[in-house]
Amino acid sequence: MKIQNLMEDIVSRATIYERHITHKEFFTDTSGTVEYTLNSLWHREQELSEFNNGFNLAVGCSHTFGIGIKNPWPSHLINTYNAGVPGATIFDMIDIAFAIYEEKRFNKLMLFAPHGERLIVFKDGKQEALMPYSKSYEDFKNIDLDTKMYYNSRSVNHLLSFCKINNIELQIFNYNSIGFLKKHKDLIVDKAADDVHYGEQTHKNFAGLFNVKRKDTI
Repeated sequence: MKIQNLMEDIVSRATIYERHITHKEFFTDTSGTVEYTLNSLWHREQELSEFNNGFNLAVGCSHTFGIGIKNPWPSHLINTYNAGVPGATIFDMIDIAFAIYEEKRFNKLMLFAPHGERLIVFKDGKQEALMPYSKSYEDFKNIDLDTKMYYNSRSVNHLLSFCKINNIELQIFNYNSIGFLKKHKDLIVDKAADDVHYGEQTHKNFAGLFNVKRKDTI
């Protein structure tokens, strides 16, 4: 199963999973107020086998996974599988979408993208996501922004082609872009238990951005 192998690879280099000490402590959330239950693919979701072809797929990072909250935005949408991975890069998200599609066909893809500065870097033969808290951040932080954005944009172009060929409806939001923050600032109303990520009501508001029926409307 390709998605299983891919997730094992991502988890093996993701320091966040090393910090998953208990089901009530994850990444930046040590409040003990949220229980994190992961499926066999390390996703905060029912097993993929529970979904039929034609479902909706949500991919993203911790703002999709739902750090510090009980109900991340995908949980408010009908027939939606949450494949959010804390610390994920845009490359991880696209790889996850491709691998899941090989296993089970989805009709709609929702990508809640992080800032474009996240990259996959190699040090001492090991992969690592380049983020401020990553072990190799100081070694690679001076990679110029144009280079980072070039690789991100190429990856998104591949995703656009993939969705067009397979007749998949695609919606992308970059939650950290200036444009998004200006246009949707009224949706951001609270913070999560870790006081870093978005809160419960904000996630519920974010769910309304996507062209999928909300559970509270049926």
